[in-house]
Amino acid sequence: MTTIEQLSGSFQDFFNGDPWFGDNYTKIISDITPEEALSLPGNQHSIARILWHMVKWRKALAERLLGNLDFRADVADEDNWRDISSLNHSSWDEAKKQFEALQRVIVSEMRKRNDVFLDKEFLPGKTFRWLSMGVIQHDIYHLGQIAFLKSLLRKS
Repeated sequence: MTTIEQLSGSFQDFFNGDPWFGDNYTKIISDITPEEALSLPGNQHSIARILWHMVKWRKALAERLLGNLDFRADVADEDNWRDISSLNHSSWDEAKKQFEALQRVIVSEMRKRNDVFLDKEFLPGKTFRWLSMGVIQHDIYHLGQIAFLKSLLRKS
């Protein structure tokens, strides 16, 4: 199996497969209510806010995979951590839709490529391998936070 096949498989397992770390994205997200997604249990990071943050960095990968090498994303961007007041029931639904759409783009575009592509730079010193590995690690990390917040909310 090639590295890009492994990466594509990791994105697929993360989303709705059998990942090494436990429950996949779909299983964790599917029954979260809008009220739970918008709740702020003792901090400033709701489930919805975390999911939008994940969408931001998935978009950075998807845009570049689609050939938009001029796309820029920065941790200081306003949409990196959305303002809590901008989140509501419809924005929760929109975040889930965008995440799913980006999932399709990432897996589809990766399946069109080979390992040589992974070492192509989209910015000096920044390769598709570096970005792809970073995004899947980022997704796993934040999905763990979402699962924890979901559990915390349901126990209170």
